Amino acid sequence: MSLNSQNLLESQETQPDIHAIMARIRERVKVQAERGQDEKKPFKPYVLDGTRAERKAGELLNSEELRYLNRNHAFALQQYSLNITSHRPFIGRLIVKIKRKFLSLLWDHLLKEYFHAEKEYNANLVRFLNDVSKYVDARDATNFWDLIRKIDYDVNKALERIERINDEQMASMRSSERRVYDTLNEALQELNRYITELVAAKAEHGSRIQTLESVTSGLERIISGVESRKNVSSSYMQAGVDTASRGTAVDHSYIMLENRYRGSEAEIKERLEIYPPIFKDATQLVLEIGSGRGELQELFKESRVPSYGIELDQAMVNRACEKSLDVRVGDALKHLGEISDRSLGGVVAVQVVEHLSRDALRGLLTLCKRKVAKGGKIVFETINSESMVALAQHYFRDPTHVWPLHPETMRFLMELAGLKVLEIRKLSPFGKENILAGIPVEDFMSPRWIELTKKLNRNFERLNALLYGHQDYCIIAEVD
Repeated sequence: MSLNSQNLLESQETQPDIHAIMARIRERVKVQAERGQDEKKPFKPYVLDGTRAERKAGELLNSEELRYLNRNHAFALQQYSLNITSHRPFIGRLIVKIKRKFLSLLWDHLLKEYFHAEKEYNANLVRFLNDVSKYVDARDATNFWDLIRKIDYDVNKALERIERINDEQMASMRSSERRVYDTLNEALQELNRYITELVAAKAEHGSRIQTLESVTSGLERIISGVESRKNVSSSYMQAGVDTASRGTAVDHSYIMLENRYRGSEAEIKERLEIYPPIFKDATQLVLEIGSGRGELQELFKESRVPSYGIELDQAMVNRACEKSLDVRVGDALKHLGEISDRSLGGVVAVQVVEHLSRDALRGLLTLCKRKVAKGGKIVFETINSESMVALAQHYFRDPTHVWPLHPETMRFLMELAGLKVLEIRKLSPFGKENILAGIPVEDFMSPRWIELTKKLNRNFERLNALLYGHQDYCIIAEVD
């Protein structure tokens, strides 16, 4: 055996066990990884020292160097033998063949164990480098997200502190503003209270003066009528005519009640301005039942709506006749029964139906259906029983009222009589100063107090609808 062969065998006997070494390394890495799995690594900021290239997290595992090692760690004899060539034209093929044969003999017999060990070593080394790269990148990622969480936590804490300081400053500023506002508001409320009291006193005195004027003018007309009848009675007595045959004395109590509580003629006339447009297309006479002092007849006359009125109260008729209006004394139901069918262009009754019994109301609706021409309007206005205050202050104050009529009850009765109900219109709303006022929502209120205030205001609205609904309503129907 040659010296080279002996040295090769000695080197093969003394070379390290690559498999055992790599197994120990993998076991050690695994133990260290399991031991440090639950431990958070302390954050150490990366400082670039200028001697090595800066790498980002995750870049090591995908680097070109590691990709090259994975691709070229195994040495291929066939690829190397293909690179053996010769430039000699004739014996070159023989030389190449001899070289390749020698290389194959050297690789497969003499150096086979060495190259196999080298190949295993390279494979384990590259595998270890892959594991280390994955571990390093995973650790970098963990440290990165720990840093992100720490930064996020610190930023949130800083923002909470800033918000708390801002809230404290805003609370202090609003508290100061509130004290100033309360002081000024108390002074303004006191001043506004005095002004409100003065305005209310003025309005009350004005209303009383207007009522006194209405009552006074009514009394003047009554006294004048009494004096006129006395003179007429004296002349009849002088002529020897029996005064008992001239009829009973006129009762002025109801017209005095109207003058005191219903309102002046100007106010009533203004409230009745909605009715002439309803009958603007009437070509036949429109009958007003209970024309009273003749306010609506004045409006019909001004709007050139052909009409006349029927009134039971002689004093009311006298007042209407003083204004040259066509108002007649009589019972409306009896009058409707005497006139021809389809002879009226419409019927209107303002604050009348609540004075009728149920049988009288049904009879009135039946007569209206027969006596009004096709397409004519029938309109009734009465006190709105949906408003508790209207019932208490207006309905029960008049002793001649018989029964309150709900809007839907009137609709049912009119439809039952064969009339086509077109509309129910609510009238005479209460002023804002007379209803329950809502609580304003202020900027300084907390969300809980704002929600509570809104809930109270919704309850106030429901109470206002129940207590202070529209005082009157009119129902408009048509004969079809």
